[in-house]
Amino acid sequence: MDGLSTNNVLSNLNNFPRLTKSIAITLSIFLFLGIISPPRFYLWTFFTASLTETSIISGIFNIIALLFIGKYLEPIWGSREFIKFILVVIFFSSLCSFFFFVFKFMFFGGIDLIMKANVCGFSGVIAAFSVALKQLITEQEFNFFLIKIRAKWIPFILILFRVIVFSFIGFQDRSFTLVIYGVFIAWIYLRFYQVKSGVKGDLNESFSFYTFFPDPVQAPIKVISNIVFKILCKLSICSSSRFSNQSILPTTNNNNNINNNDDSYSVADMERRRALAVKALEERMQQQQQQQNQQQQQQQQQNQQQQNQQQTNLNISIDSQDPK
Repeated sequence: MDGLSTNNVLSNLNNFPRLTKSIAITLSIFLFLGIISPPRFYLWTFFTASLTETSIISGIFNIIALLFIGKYLEPIWGSREFIKFILVVIFFSSLCSFFFFVFKFMFFGGIDLIMKANVCGFSGVIAAFSVALKQLITEQEFNFFLIKIRAKWIPFILILFRVIVFSFIGFQDRSFTLVIYGVFIAWIYLRFYQVKSGVKGDLNESFSFYTFFPDPVQAPIKVISNIVFKILCKLSICSSSRFSNQSILPTTNNNNNINNNDDSYSVADMERRRALAVKALEERMQQQQQQQNQQQQQQQQQNQQQQNQQQTNLNISIDSQDPK
């Protein structure tokens, strides 16, 4: 029937007011979630799942890691961008984990898994922070139990560790999907969307997706990532322009759109970003030093006032003991 054709349906939908359509779409989403979601699932768990820990060891490690990494990242990004990054990673890694289990059930079955799946833990955010460390201090070395590890390899090591653990205990590792998607979501956000000093994304070739992997497997990863990039460009999701505000790079130096000027621009952009990071860190340290100096001055004033008060009390006591 012509009246039920796709074009007519779309045309009829356009006749409805915008708010009415928005509410209808929202109800459709809730209907979809209500039908396919497992028991004890609520929308706010997309945000709260990553904040819930069921392992004391993992929880303590994540708190310590957050303190040390946040001490470095928050002064550079600022508090607003820092919390924004955390919320983006928490929400989208939880969302991806949700649909991972849904699609796994749709294609492979296993009703018990989707009904009893328990995904939680802050480990996904910590893994996402490691991506930021790779971006900002690629060659910086960290000591882990007397082993020196460069920042650029930390995301890969975390993923490899989780894959090994998953191979033994399966989905009893409740943070497995959060870690995997956390790394990927963090890279997408930092690579394509984060805005710093008016620049969107990261132009550096050293932050391409294939650089997360060891040298022997980088070549096939390059091929796959370039195919995905070209598909996204065809769909107008990504832009191949290197000099636009959207700094999205394919992961190969052989692309025809990349020339020597692009390379110099990438190096200049990298140096500018490092300079901004160093400047932000120095300003933060100066502020902390000023606060410490003010606290010391206040403490000295308080000590001086206490000494004066004690001296006054002593003089009063002496005067009261003198015979008239």
